[in-house]
Amino acid sequence: MQLTTSQVHVNRESYLEQAVVECRPFFDLYSQPLPAKIRVSCGFPSNAKRTGAIGECHSDKASGDNAFEIFISPVLDNPLAVFEVLIHELCHTLAGGFNHGVGFQKHADALGLIPLNSGKNAYKATKGGAQFLPMWQAVIDSLGDYPHKELSLSTRKTQGTRMLKAVCPSCGFSFRVTSHWASKGLPQCCNTESGVDCGDIFVLV
Repeated sequence: MQLTTSQVHVNRESYLEQAVVECRPFFDLYSQPLPAKIRVSCGFPSNAKRTGAIGECHSDKASGDNAFEIFISPVLDNPLAVFEVLIHELCHTLAGGFNHGVGFQKHADALGLIPLNSGKNAYKATKGGAQFLPMWQAVIDSLGDYPHKELSLSTRKTQGTRMLKAVCPSCGFSFRVTSHWASKGLPQCCNTESGVDCGDIFVLV
């Protein structure tokens, strides 16, 4: 199968878009032709923070110009890992393959992917099987270096609370309030656990 010569890509999108071009003859041969309109970018899947997803495919029905939109997570910088995810997401663009059911499984098997898990949702996560590298190594090599380095989420600082703590100076009863409402004035304490209303004004600490 004819491949382009190994090349230098100036950005991630160029690499990924060329990868799709190189994949088309393989999908023609082993599964189904890929749709004409596919965009692929490096970006976090919409549910990455909650699920740890490393790839995502949006239906052409969600696109303003009927294109499938694929995102490959920036936590990946190894070309093989990137390619495994790309093939997985491209399988979602094929007829009957948008979820992880029988249609998707048939496409994934044909393109060298195997499930990471077992059971009903086994194919929700896949990896390259024994046939993956023999099928795709020449394509990966022809694309050259993936112009990206891992973006780690572990170094991101968590957002601190925006709530301020207000405390009664007499009984110690406390609550939290936003700075917006604290600026309007703090109320008097009416804690009655001791049987007597404190009556003191809350203070910020």
